[in-house]
Amino acid sequence: MIKLSVCIPVWNQQDLVLRALDHIPRRDDIEILVRDDGSTDRTLPNLLNYKARHPELNMSVYRNLENKGVYYTLNRLLEDAKGEYFHCHNSDDCVDTEVYNRLIDCLHGTDVLGFDLRINNGTVWKLTPETNRIHCAQAIRFIRKGFVDQYGITYREELKAASDYYYNEEMLKHNPIIVYSGEVCYLYNFPREGSLVDLRAKGIIGE
Repeated sequence: MIKLSVCIPVWNQQDLVLRALDHIPRRDDIEILVRDDGSTDRTLPNLLNYKARHPELNMSVYRNLENKGVYYTLNRLLEDAKGEYFHCHNSDDCVDTEVYNRLIDCLHGTDVLGFDLRINNGTVWKLTPETNRIHCAQAIRFIRKGFVDQYGITYREELKAASDYYYNEEMLKHNPIIVYSGEVCYLYNFPREGSLVDLRAKGIIGE
């Protein structure tokens, strides 16, 4: 049985995506799904080489023939996910392997398991009932796939940014059972020049 599907959309992150993969715990009850969104660097061959070097991983690599955007890519990954829960993992971030491993073992009887994140300067952003709408990214949540499938919740593919907000709001409409772990698990590579958040802040892309 697959407990968790780790879904990683990636575009032109030939090195950072390998760092992300290195931090994912090796265990039989998770699958790793990576989808390359039409990268123009060595992301795809690096992923295929990584998969070949790590036969112990239950890892699948997919590809969009052209760049379709992160939310299109996430929706395709979630269509392929077979886990009871899923985690939408950004390709330029990583997780605390020990904490991540421990939280996977806590996945039972809840629709959403949330965790805290640390940014590059060491600041911790806490996910709590009060900050649930502010820190809306699915990257800091394990989500039960049956819950979102039941209500047909998907990412809005027409958006270039901020679809996480609408996804979270749609989940909250249906009163999910949420557990806040209070543990720092996600290591958010922020600020980072050229990231989606950076480009949006500079007005290079909009919603």
